[in-house]
Amino acid sequence: MDLREYAEAFDEAERDFEAAVEAFGVPFEREESAPREERARVAAACGCRCENGGFSLWRNWLSPACEACRTGEETATFFIDLKCTKSCYFCFNPNQDHYDYFRTHKRDIVRELERAHDAGARFRCLAITGGEPMLYPGEVEAFLRRAGELYPGAHTRLYTSGDLLDDAGLRALADAGLTEIRFSVKPPDADDGQERVYALMERAAAVLPDVVVEVPVIPGSRGQMEELLRRSDAAGAHGVNLLEFCFPLHNGAEFAKRGFKLRKHPFKYLYDYWYGGGVPVAGSEAEALALMEFASREGLRLGVHYCSSDNKNTGQIFQQNKAFFADVDLRAAHPWMSQDEGDRFLKCAKAFGEDARRARAWAARAGVPCGFDAEVPSAALPLACADALARACAGIVLAESANVVEEREAAGPGAEPGQGAGSERGAEAAGAGPETEAPGDRTEASSGLDPGSGPKSGRAPVRSAFYLREVAATPLLRN
Repeated sequence: MDLREYAEAFDEAERDFEAAVEAFGVPFEREESAPREERARVAAACGCRCENGGFSLWRNWLSPACEACRTGEETATFFIDLKCTKSCYFCFNPNQDHYDYFRTHKRDIVRELERAHDAGARFRCLAITGGEPMLYPGEVEAFLRRAGELYPGAHTRLYTSGDLLDDAGLRALADAGLTEIRFSVKPPDADDGQERVYALMERAAAVLPDVVVEVPVIPGSRGQMEELLRRSDAAGAHGVNLLEFCFPLHNGAEFAKRGFKLRKHPFKYLYDYWYGGGVPVAGSEAEALALMEFASREGLRLGVHYCSSDNKNTGQIFQQNKAFFADVDLRAAHPWMSQDEGDRFLKCAKAFGEDARRARAWAARAGVPCGFDAEVPSAALPLACADALARACAGIVLAESANVVEEREAAGPGAEPGQGAGSERGAEAAGAGPETEAPGDRTEASSGLDPGSGPKSGRAPVRSAFYLREVAATPLLRN
């Protein structure tokens, strides 16, 4: 088996995923209209930072909460309930676990915060979202005050449409200790309160440390978005978060009637992501990058951040892969794995077929760790050794293997004991399960789409409660 044959399982999983998503009535574009490499070019052209594996672009200023989101470390988001004053066709709240229940039932977010504190949780960033949290100003203010007592100095933020806020409400939030307010400004066909929010934004800037606008970049809205950037800058906002627009796997007719298509290769690696925002829409990223260039040309003072769909997922991968470094048995079974500091996946180099045997022989001579799977056959080696291996073995074809830690299901009677030193191979659908920032935080729900997994290429030791799932094997471009 060569790399092309091996990678076919992942390609088939992506085709199955696309077919399952298109059943909702929104097609994928045939060719990728916004290759991810374009991000670095735009960043260089307009003097932006291109960070977090190339998933996050920003200029001038970035909220501390956005930085914390990249790893999910010491950050949590809470909601009271999922009632809202809006009815946006692209809302992904219906993907939340127990959405219908929390439309009519409230959570005690102060008590949830206290329980997290009692359990030893440490937080640098805390947030309240919804629904519309300002349906319950008393609970919001109580949470902010308690957060200040339990976690002095923590950055706090509030997501709101602004519909229910006035000057007195802004002062109350400031008095309760709110650090950052994030206004959700929607496009004209989804919202009729923009003018009021712009006025409120200016008043918020006078009493709160940070004022941020968070808005999805809907294809075809570039002119409106340029005006939003200008007006937000003039109103004194500290930053605008441009979100990659996504299809939440419902309301397909609303997306179809607007002529939207879904982004080809919607994720760098296809996987079962917790974030319930859905599948990126084609054209959103291209317009977001154009807006980054616009902000640079215009010399806008405020911070502008493009948060891609990929950027939303790095915290989950970081958190899952922490188990690799904490689990002695798992780490000992995969000494060739290292974590990519950008996308946070665990990676190694791989060779296949006769190349795998050459790689194994070289590794033995060089004293380099190597995992050999005779069934494929394949050889796994540290990425750092790829150049030396290529110099020693002329013409060898190598792949970059991307992996993520998953928790093993409890073994039942007669279960086969684990053995070998590879990883479970396969790609899961995008969609999501619970977001586990902290006890009582916001939860995201799975789409239920699963295109299936590829064949197995080995298992972790039976002593470990975890194993590695391989999500991609792509040609390795060496220096």
